[in-house]
Amino acid sequence: MNPAHYFQPVAVTGIGMITAQGNTADESWRGIRSAADVIRPWDGPLPAALRNIKVAACEAFPRPLDFPDRLWRRLSRTQQLACISTDEALQNAELPNCQISTDPPMGCFVATTVCGMDLSERFYQQYRLNADAADIDLMRRMQPYEVLSLLYRRHGFSGPGYMNLTTCVGSAMAIGAACDAIHTGRCELAIAGGAESLCQLLIAGFNSLRLVAPDGCRPFDRNRPGITVGEGSAMLVLESMQSVRRRGVNPIGYIKGFSATCDAYHITKPEPAAMQAVRAIRQALQKARLTPQHLDYINAHGTGTHDNDATEAVAIAQVFESSPAIAPVSSTKRLTGHTFGAAGAIEAAICLLALRHGVLPPNAGSVDPDPQCHLPLVRTATSKPITTALSCNLAFGGNNTALVFSRDAQVATAAEEFA
Repeated sequence: MNPAHYFQPVAVTGIGMITAQGNTADESWRGIRSAADVIRPWDGPLPAALRNIKVAACEAFPRPLDFPDRLWRRLSRTQQLACISTDEALQNAELPNCQISTDPPMGCFVATTVCGMDLSERFYQQYRLNADAADIDLMRRMQPYEVLSLLYRRHGFSGPGYMNLTTCVGSAMAIGAACDAIHTGRCELAIAGGAESLCQLLIAGFNSLRLVAPDGCRPFDRNRPGITVGEGSAMLVLESMQSVRRRGVNPIGYIKGFSATCDAYHITKPEPAAMQAVRAIRQALQKARLTPQHLDYINAHGTGTHDNDATEAVAIAQVFESSPAIAPVSSTKRLTGHTFGAAGAIEAAICLLALRHGVLPPNAGSVDPDPQCHLPLVRTATSKPITTALSCNLAFGGNNTALVFSRDAQVATAAEEFA
């Protein structure tokens, strides 16, 4: 491989995360590590037939002090979640909450899917009762760019901006785009991630596709019934190595490689041979100058649907076909729910925290692992020194991403060429 194509390490100096497991990264990590069962029926408005479906909903979270109560209540829940995780990430990275005077400017790269659908659904409820009295302003928050524009206005970001809408790979794509902006010199500092909130559309829509597991997902289980719908947000502060040295901060970890591919096989079904998923993983490893043998942990997309888990298992097996063994694998979807546009960032944060704490998070929910998947699943949280980790995300439309993380910035060895 041409050395010019290698991926220059990008430091992660801040993590902010809010999930059904907790309102901060530390709280979420503790819940994930202990495999806390937090899924429950949603208290939002749903048809009677769907009210028993268990989801991964965030607990009540505090309003940031700079928001007047009236304005906070006018925001969509997705915007609120993004604000909570962004505040924590900036604080974690020892950066000011307002970036107006920073030089060089800070970029912002975000993903979502539903954005303000919760408010749009509230508008529709009002409209059905009294069309003339329905609050039309509720429709303003439906546009996905409202998440990005709010973060720019609130924090004074002045670097490049990016909004991604590719559902389950969205925030992984946002992280990749932020790394690209840093590599090309468009910014030295960036915040990247995603946010997604529960709404009727997500729960009813995926249930209509017969993809929802009423009592919770069981990733890679022989009898896996489907997904757990979830909500949450994660944001990462990314920096060039020059910025890290100038600020004198200690990175949490490093992004060493990223790749995205698309097979366009089907609007919802994954391509069974997993050729493009394999290509994404191999390219990410090549860019990181690593081989499969160097991986200590794989955080799988692992939604708990029959087709997704089977295809992902095929992809992982192909990547490791020349290796003595496959690295330990787990999906954390049972613990956080499938958070769609936020999934890539939440799972990136989980990988980085696993590296920091030396713990493999468990593949919760699986009671009878599918022998057809042939994966070494992490059954319970396991303490183990971890140097490198891989996060995979697969989305509708055949979109695939792979992110490689490392505990240090040094490259141990040159990568082998993949066929």
